Amino acid sequence: MLGNKVLIIEDTQSLAIAIKCELQETYQIRADIAPTLAKAKELLKKNPDEYFISTVDLQLPDCADGAAIDLVNEHNIPAIVFTGQQDPSVRAHFDTHDLVDYVFKTGGYSIIYICRLINRVYFNQDFTILVVDDSRSALLSIHKLLCNQGFKVLCAKDANECMIAMKNEPDMVILDQFLPDGLGHEICRKIRTLHLNPSLQIMGVSSKGDKDTAAFFLKNGGDDFLLRPFNPEEFVHRVNQRADYVDQIRELKKISDEKNNFLGMAAHDLRNPLGIIQQASKRLNKPNLSEDQTHSLLDMILKSSLSMQHLLDDLLDISAIESGKITLHKLPLNLSEVFHERIALFKTKAADKKIEIIETLPDSAMVEFDPARITQVIDNLLSNAIKYSPENFQITLTIEKDIDVLRVNVFDQGPGIEPKDVNKLFKAFNRLGHRTTGGESSHGLGLSICLRIVEAHMGNIGYKDAPDGGSHFYFELPK
Repeated sequence: MLGNKVLIIEDTQSLAIAIKCELQETYQIRADIAPTLAKAKELLKKNPDEYFISTVDLQLPDCADGAAIDLVNEHNIPAIVFTGQQDPSVRAHFDTHDLVDYVFKTGGYSIIYICRLINRVYFNQDFTILVVDDSRSALLSIHKLLCNQGFKVLCAKDANECMIAMKNEPDMVILDQFLPDGLGHEICRKIRTLHLNPSLQIMGVSSKGDKDTAAFFLKNGGDDFLLRPFNPEEFVHRVNQRADYVDQIRELKKISDEKNNFLGMAAHDLRNPLGIIQQASKRLNKPNLSEDQTHSLLDMILKSSLSMQHLLDDLLDISAIESGKITLHKLPLNLSEVFHERIALFKTKAADKKIEIIETLPDSAMVEFDPARITQVIDNLLSNAIKYSPENFQITLTIEKDIDVLRVNVFDQGPGIEPKDVNKLFKAFNRLGHRTTGGESSHGLGLSICLRIVEAHMGNIGYKDAPDGGSHFYFELPK
């Protein structure tokens, strides 16, 4: 795989922009537009390794039909033909060029389809397929089709090589039904017996047999079956559907594991304050307690119950956000004014640790946002900066205006984040190695909620090491 961008060679500006916007907004994949062959050559000369795929219009104003396919293939970039020509001869390009697919310009759905396909090809680079076939020509043909889809491909010519190659743990096996040392359905059954990966997909292919052969293969552990000669478009479409299915299984397992971890840690975090409340309640039932002792125990109960309430509120909050039940009420507001209000509230807490809050905010920072939700983000970042800053240090707050976004920066002079922990920052219940400097509590949900709120605003949130030591958290809201 080359780069991580898409080259859109298309002279109809509205179509090119629609594809680029859909890729960016739905899949976070960047793209460049070339309305002519000359512009495509210029982009490829300047950035030859940036593109992993290209969409190609067959008819461009400055070249013969199909010349753009030759251009991108010369740079080892597979192409998706995007054409308005309802001409069956377009299919011939599959045999002569490195094509992913061809898509007719039939309206809005064709744009959705092509972008979904591009996203699939992007993720196929982490997907390995084992092809088992004793015919060299068939093996090479399938190998080429799969490589054009971005897959990593392993090859074997018989059952023995197949079982050896299974040690590489491929995500999918494409298995010929008739091999010199075994039948495909028997090998399929053996793979299912020895390799218990629930997401492994097995597709059978054969130039012999009939529909009964297909049924027999499927009943022995296969997931799909195709009789040769097959249409290459149907073949790659079915393979990509199998890859989608594997991704869905993995995503469901990931969600299940995260949920179990989430519930386990939530139960642990609720047990501590609940234990304190129980112990304090037992002591309150003892006779001869002084007034100070009674007040101290009641204070422990209040603080512990507030801690539990805060955790439960956050759990409900993150659940609502992830289930899509959160509704943003965005208004055009001055972000600087909201920041000023929140800083005023946190100055007392900062003063308790002799921490100075320095703010450099513009008079006007107009942007559309949900004030209640963005206030949560500001409060969390300010609270964390105070929690992890030593006494007698400073916290600096700024708002920067860029062309497309407003960027809020929160700098502290605490210990910073260890490189190994940076990827854990915005995940739920991930506590890091460093501790709060004043014994403050932290259950590890705040930044996870911040991430979801900012992303719901179509913005970004992140972390950098501060130039002079400490942490630099920031978030961006689009203008």
